[in-house]
Amino acid sequence: MQVFSRRFAQLRTLILLIAFALPAQATTFSNASLNGSYSFLINLWTANTHTNEFAIVGVMTFDGAGQGTAVYTQTAAGGVITSGNFSMNYTVKPNGTGRITCSTGLTDEFAITLNSTAGGVAHGVQLLQTNDNKNEVVSGSAVLQSATAETYSLSSLKGNFAFQGNEWTATGTDAEEGFVGILTFDGKRNVTGSYTDIYDGELTTPTLTAGTYTVDSDGFGGMLFLADNIQFSFALNSSTAAGNAKGLQFVVNNSNGYNIVRSGTALEQ
Repeated sequence: MQVFSRRFAQLRTLILLIAFALPAQATTFSNASLNGSYSFLINLWTANTHTNEFAIVGVMTFDGAGQGTAVYTQTAAGGVITSGNFSMNYTVKPNGTGRITCSTGLTDEFAITLNSTAGGVAHGVQLLQTNDNKNEVVSGSAVLQSATAETYSLSSLKGNFAFQGNEWTATGTDAEEGFVGILTFDGKRNVTGSYTDIYDGELTTPTLTAGTYTVDSDGFGGMLFLADNIQFSFALNSSTAAGNAKGLQFVVNNSNGYNIVRSGTALEQ
């Protein structure tokens, strides 16, 4: 019996060694790997003080066959807010890289890389605009909402969400800012929050009170803290089977006239 046990242990060890030695099977991607709705956040990176900063947040929807549509809100320097939609064509290569070309509404082109694939569908996409010949970079990321059609509402956003954001500016005289904190949504329309803020090297811990939020059926929404003079646009992502959001991407809409934008992400605690 001892000899049998010893040989069994040796065999099990050999099987484990073989399993670790075998290379992981590479995932093969295609247009079908990009399927469903994705929240996205894109920011401008520039050192040109004469270029207006901007950030775009919205929802892209892909059909798994090379076509897609999107809705978005763009916040530019000074708090200029524009909203719109666009159509797009896309291709995905077997290695997970590809391209998005806007066909109506916008003229942008993006190089893309898929990541976090599960069940044959990418849960994340990295985006880099490629048709901008200025000395600037426009890039961002998209996160899967759901691979199947979902209808969202106020109740889709409920609970505590940890958030992090940064200021984007090309003006050396503007104060830099970064912030982290928690937003609490009640699933009905009310939101409160608290955060730690570094602004021009000064640490503060403000609170956000008596806020309200909206959620459109496509997962696009907004927050308003009237007393604090702060307004957000956001898009939900990482929805559960019940349609509840586990994360979101956001842009702060008001910049009080300065050539800055603030944007970031939030994840459910």
